[in-house]
Amino acid sequence: MERILNVYKEKLEKEIAKKKGEVRGTARFEELVDRIREDLSNIGRNLLAMFYQELVGYVEQNNASFIESNKDKWDSILERANSLKEYGLYVAPVELIKEENNTLPLAIGVGSFIAAGVLTKLFTKKIKVVPSILIGAIGGVGYNLLFGEDEVKRREMLLEYIDDAQDWMKTALDNMYKIFQDAVV
Repeated sequence: MERILNVYKEKLEKEIAKKKGEVRGTARFEELVDRIREDLSNIGRNLLAMFYQELVGYVEQNNASFIESNKDKWDSILERANSLKEYGLYVAPVELIKEENNTLPLAIGVGSFIAAGVLTKLFTKKIKVVPSILIGAIGGVGYNLLFGEDEVKRREMLLEYIDDAQDWMKTALDNMYKIFQDAVV
């Protein structure tokens, strides 16, 4: 039965590798971000459903006496496994990757404007608005250019997201395996 688990983990690895290749190779990044969560969720649900069916078949073929002598326990195993198949897979939302956050550069620009205004007031006894605006704009734009999110960073975040989803899927497969272990032991 452990061999079956390993086969499904290999299938998961192949599906995840395809998704990562798609992330690295697509020119339409925004469209991919919009559908990646659903794709990963479908991959996980499909693998869990197939794994469930294969484990049920394995126990029915290799340990039919367990099913006959432990009808209540077998029903409990099927119920728990079916619940896991239906509700046991969670893929986090991708909204954090989708949204571009411009509030920090804006805050830095406003902070630079205020600081420049205060400094010009201290040194010249009068607020110089035009230099303060220029310093604020330079501060915000400069921060965005130096530290802002670019597409490379967003792709890396999406790849990390896929890795996290893969970990969840592996855990769900492991949990399904553990449920059926009682029927084989």
